[in-house]
Amino acid sequence: MRKTLPVAAPRIAAKLTAFVLERYPFAVALVQDLLDKSEDVSTRRDAAAIDAFRADFLTRLDQSLSRVRIEGIPDPTPQVSASERFDQARRELREACDSFLARQVLVATLSREERREILRGMVLTRAVDNRLKQFFTGSEVMFDGAPFQGKGFRSLGQEAIYASAVRLRRGPDYRQADGTWRGDVVGPIIRDLGAALAMRSDGEAIRMVLNAQMGKDGPPMRGKDLHTGDFAWGVLPASAPLAISTLTLTGMAMAFARDRSSRVVVSFIGEGGASLGEWHEAINLCAARRLPAVFCIENNQTALSTPVSAQSAVRVFADKAAAYGIPGLTIDGTDPDEIAAAFAWASDRARAGLGPALIELVAMRMCGHAHHDDMLYLGKEPSTSWDYPALAEQGAYADRELYEFWSGRDPIKTYAARLEEEGVIAPGELQRIQADASDSVETAARQVIASSWPPPESAGHGVHGGEPPRRRIEVLDPAIRLRENPDRLPPLDPGLPFDREGRTFLEAIALGVGDALRADSRVFVFGEDVGGKYGNAFLLLRPLLAEFGDRIIDSPLAEGAVLGVCVGAALAGQRPIGEMQFNDFVATGFNQLVNNAAKIRYRWGGSVPMVVRMPWGGLRHAGPYHSQNTEPWFYRTPGLRIVVPSTPEDARALLAAAVSDPDPVLFYEHIALYRDPRIKQALPAAPPAPVPLGRAALRRAGNDIALISYGAYVHVALRVAATLARDGIDASVLDLRSLAPLDKDAVLAVARHCNRVLIVHEDSRTGGIGESLAAIIQEEAFESLDAPVRIIGALDTPVPYSPPLEEFFLPSEEEIARAARLLVDY
Repeated sequence: MRKTLPVAAPRIAAKLTAFVLERYPFAVALVQDLLDKSEDVSTRRDAAAIDAFRADFLTRLDQSLSRVRIEGIPDPTPQVSASERFDQARRELREACDSFLARQVLVATLSREERREILRGMVLTRAVDNRLKQFFTGSEVMFDGAPFQGKGFRSLGQEAIYASAVRLRRGPDYRQADGTWRGDVVGPIIRDLGAALAMRSDGEAIRMVLNAQMGKDGPPMRGKDLHTGDFAWGVLPASAPLAISTLTLTGMAMAFARDRSSRVVVSFIGEGGASLGEWHEAINLCAARRLPAVFCIENNQTALSTPVSAQSAVRVFADKAAAYGIPGLTIDGTDPDEIAAAFAWASDRARAGLGPALIELVAMRMCGHAHHDDMLYLGKEPSTSWDYPALAEQGAYADRELYEFWSGRDPIKTYAARLEEEGVIAPGELQRIQADASDSVETAARQVIASSWPPPESAGHGVHGGEPPRRRIEVLDPAIRLRENPDRLPPLDPGLPFDREGRTFLEAIALGVGDALRADSRVFVFGEDVGGKYGNAFLLLRPLLAEFGDRIIDSPLAEGAVLGVCVGAALAGQRPIGEMQFNDFVATGFNQLVNNAAKIRYRWGGSVPMVVRMPWGGLRHAGPYHSQNTEPWFYRTPGLRIVVPSTPEDARALLAAAVSDPDPVLFYEHIALYRDPRIKQALPAAPPAPVPLGRAALRRAGNDIALISYGAYVHVALRVAATLARDGIDASVLDLRSLAPLDKDAVLAVARHCNRVLIVHEDSRTGGIGESLAAIIQEEAFESLDAPVRIIGALDTPVPYSPPLEEFFLPSEEEIARAARLLVDY
């Protein structure tokens, strides 16, 4: 193993030259010439001298560049002259050199206590990692008589990330009396324990990290996830897939920009995670809107086992910054002083409204991807130690040459040697810091071992706010099956009469959005083509632009970004209304709904009050990408509410309920109903009372058969019921209005009263909502049925485009009426 030795710090001029060579190699000769005429600074600890050097160098640089003449060169790109392009490049070089020297000033201003804290934080990070590994390889925690080791990850070799947070807004000063966090927010991933501990490093924080892996009761996850975080102290709990957090932080940055709080978010991800499309959507959006964010790529040489060369063809990952029009820099990920200065500089410029920066930290993961992977990565199971383990002679998949190089750059050893040489710590003090950290971690570990498992029934708690715990019910248990169930119909709720002089479905939704914007300044609309002079693809929002143009915000063409921003902004206290231009396009943002929005309350108790408007449906000859029914995709995702109004009155009132709900709501708006004159209703001018989610509406009362539907097919069912009435068949029509939560009582009530049930929906039958409803009815109302539960849906094909094809694809009124007659005659 290579011995770690302190490295003499290069002078400022040499460091500046190296920086320019890295970022702007063709400017090296110019910079070297200027530096030959400048007086160098011999120490990196003299801030005043570095500042004076900075001013002198920039003056010389400006003078030199001003002598360059750009004449007679044609426009390099349309509408950009040669002189304009050169001026852009000149400003970029100047700002980069100025920023580099500003970071050197920041290095010089790091106090003794800040640097001592960084060392203590890195040591604590490794001590916690060691204990996590000991849990994994030991049998200290037992469940049902067998060892439970948990699953987890370590940060070995990347502890210097602790320094990224030392100049952020953190600590008790940013916690209000009610526990609300008002500081900056970091989004650590699996290698960023140090950044999390930098935001809070007391005994409770240590215990939470250990508790997450061991699945015990209590924070941070109450046994519901193995990741850690502490949102009440500015640490966004990590998620998987990895780029989820990046978009959540983007939404928080949007909220911070909207409320002008001067707060900043910091996103961390590995070089492998930076390949994910969501990461691109996040950094692109932040750059386009100059949101207060800092992006960090930790190039740790391998993503699980995939080498860097298989992730990207870029020379360094900081080169990606140019594609987003933001500054990027690559620094040694084992140098805490440089890391502290880089993140302080980036957060300062973000706070000033200049937008994000991209920081690449180059280091190496000195352990396996996760605890179980050490044996494969290192070729053997390592013992826990303050030192890096040696690779086995054979069998390790780690790159041996890289591992040897980075073995000599242990951030704890090199930084301790630097601080000792500069007199910041005393000889031998590192060992005392290590002993103190080990004691603190062991105290927390003993608490975790002694703590209780979460109550089993808590698995059913916390999916939605304010709901009773979820549990399985044996519906064939005589106590359940034979209890008295009234067969009375729910109260009739026909709604306002249809009125050709009234408001359209589209106008009602616009009124509902306007109601929300007027009632609460936290509400904003975010989506593709919603703002500016347009007002959404159906012009639905155009009447609101004059009044609320600053709160109806265009997004990039990126559905994941729309949804991620909504999640993050909601966590930050806003009330976003996101819009999918067509509900079909939600597929590209699926991850943000099912793996993020839907799980946050359950995982760690966060409230995500967001609405996503989802224009949907066929009956319009729009083909397979603008007509789909996506509601079944989300129906089986616990944590999402699904609302499907069928009338203008309900659309406005249900939207009011959706905006005020503490959880994510998918609000489906059937496009075929938008301007349908047959369903217009005269709506009052004043905002309506919200219609509670999960309450169905009996649109027509009858005794012979129950037709159950939602969305546009409620009106189809009503027309079929009118046809059946002419034949003496008296049908009830139940409009579900909400699919999640489902009004199961109303469904069962109409089934028990009518004894025959026909479920009708526009979606394909297989895997549709109807099959779930039928299962509920046959299990819980079997004794009341006089015939099988019948389901009619569209064909199990994609939605076709041509009018005759779509007509054949969708269930017709004639088909539904025939099925109803057969069911009555059964």
